[in-house]
Amino acid sequence: MGNEAQTHDLDRMKRRGRIMRRSASFNVAHAVDDLGPGTGAQSIQRALSLLGLVGIIGSENPGGAPLGDIVAISGRPKASVHRMLNALITMGYVERCEDSGYRLGVQSQILGQLAQKSADPALEESESSLLRLAELTQDTAFLTLRTGSYSICARREDGFGPIFNNALAVGDRHPLGIGAGSLAIMTQFADAEVDAFFDANDRILAERYPKVSVPGLKDIIRRGRHDGFVHNPGLFAQGSWAIGVPVRIKGRQPRAALSIASIEERMTGARVFELAALLHHEAHQIAAAVTDRAASNDELCDRDDGPTGMEGHL
Repeated sequence: MGNEAQTHDLDRMKRRGRIMRRSASFNVAHAVDDLGPGTGAQSIQRALSLLGLVGIIGSENPGGAPLGDIVAISGRPKASVHRMLNALITMGYVERCEDSGYRLGVQSQILGQLAQKSADPALEESESSLLRLAELTQDTAFLTLRTGSYSICARREDGFGPIFNNALAVGDRHPLGIGAGSLAIMTQFADAEVDAFFDANDRILAERYPKVSVPGLKDIIRRGRHDGFVHNPGLFAQGSWAIGVPVRIKGRQPRAALSIASIEERMTGARVFELAALLHHEAHQIAAAVTDRAASNDELCDRDDGPTGMEGHL
């Protein structure tokens, strides 16, 4: 009976996971819509949104992102999407695959390498922590970063356990409050700021997440402030439960969180507090490493390298 229940939970999680992934892709494709009319340079914004969509869909398909999927998710005319893709191909940011799909091109890959040199330090310092969390728990561990009123899955590591979480992948973009990591970040903001984030995303939440209760999310945030972690009981991807904690970095706005996701039976009882303790330990490790790096950089910038201190300007 227990195996049947677990199989049922896994099937539900996979189905809801696919729905969540479609919502995440929609958010990437429609990021320009959130800016509202009159912001200017919309053709550039749409092209960049399309580029992000190719990256997300293409990462899940060996044959690249199918044109039909790009058109359907973007909601833009096929001819317009085709023109933008051809322009991105000409610039080297997109490539056409042998199977007629699209994937990120060499220029995008080069930008990715260049971006690593100035990546968010929390992203770099989280690698070892996520590997440890995945190995110790045998579940899936995530790093979530805030960008404006949205959160992005910046990194994930899968444990070697039997449960594979397909509700969230690197690059997925959701409004703040959707997901345990996102909620954990929001626990660090005052109530008025939390209200402002939900107000900013009111339309997208109503359209893409109709079953989400904002008052319910606010209750989780308030409880998370008291407990020191948030517990998501399968609210967004049915069957996918998660626990998240904020990464508190001294002198920086709330921006990062760690989370672990699995099925209900692995996210209840005493194990919840064991997982929260592991998450807090790794969050502290990341915060300390980021702070040490910032202090080291400040020291290098302030160092006098010569008699006059002017050698660094030559």
